[in-house]
Amino acid sequence: MSSIAASDLPKERKKHRFLSTLWYPGWEGRIRALELPYPRSGPHAPYKELTTLARILRSARHARVLVLNSSSGVIHPDLLACVILGFLPRRYRAALMLVGDMWEPSTGPRGLVERLAVCLADRAVDRYVVYSRDDKEAFCALWGIDPDKVGIALCYYHLSAQELEGPPPPNEGHIFAGGDSGRDYAPLVEATRQFPDTRFILATAWTSSKPVPPNVDIVLAKRTRTSHAEFIRLLRTARATVVPLRQGMKCSVGQQTYLNSMYLGKPTVVARALGISEHVEDGEHALVVDGTTSGYVSALTWLLDPQNQENVAAMAERGRVWAASFTSDRLAADLCRQAELVLRKYSLSESCAQDDADRV
Repeated sequence: MSSIAASDLPKERKKHRFLSTLWYPGWEGRIRALELPYPRSGPHAPYKELTTLARILRSARHARVLVLNSSSGVIHPDLLACVILGFLPRRYRAALMLVGDMWEPSTGPRGLVERLAVCLADRAVDRYVVYSRDDKEAFCALWGIDPDKVGIALCYYHLSAQELEGPPPPNEGHIFAGGDSGRDYAPLVEATRQFPDTRFILATAWTSSKPVPPNVDIVLAKRTRTSHAEFIRLLRTARATVVPLRQGMKCSVGQQTYLNSMYLGKPTVVARALGISEHVEDGEHALVVDGTTSGYVSALTWLLDPQNQENVAAMAERGRVWAASFTSDRLAADLCRQAELVLRKYSLSESCAQDDADRV
């Protein structure tokens, strides 16, 4: 994306209001997308993230507010940009808003480096936006962030028109579980031993330390564009979905997987984790379990019982209607409101700085 030269614009319009490394269709005409050297989703070469870092730093001169992705990439170019921009005086850079899943802390030396990086980035970040009240509370407590700097925007289901085109595919009878981030498959696999006549398909790179039951297939160990299409196909053709989230995490994960499942009308089982209560009501839209083998056995027993199928279908329908309200346009509007707050604060600080300069 070519930048507009400052000389081509009147002085008061030299800067874009908003530039972002994220993109939602609902931002059309409101927040301008920063061009990245790779697709915004899907695999890419990590070295290209250095190009993204350079473009973010360059764009900090051409925007009033940069809306950045907190969890992007392998080297986290958006977060690194915040660290670097924190060393610049405010008058030489844009205000910064960091959006998305915040970070699960590491231990040992890496954990110390992460804490230093967040501390340095926090000097530059004007606002964070997380996906739930649980996330806000955990994020502020864990990283020492001022709660007044943190806003909330709930997550959204993410299925494209292309992925949903054509009539719904036939139910193939399997129970589906997929994804790698923040997952714990071991308790679920143990639970599958109680249902030898039901096929379970796990789309994950996870490997078991012992042989899995014969009714369990593990597929899609490597992430590619083809594997994503197959992931969606397996989800659409499933009888039900399980999202086995790891317990004790300090940030929310898996929202799009369970919202996608619910949006497709699938009976859904999800392990309790941060942010769940704001996206799912247990028993109303899906079944929320404790992430133990016994919890999965209990939920699956109820889902698979022939006498419960009317209630299972009713819950799945309520979940479908509920999930349909979590749209990307809704999230985009929420993020626009948060960005406007940052812009007002930025404009006020610019005005105060100009007043100080005039007095001098």
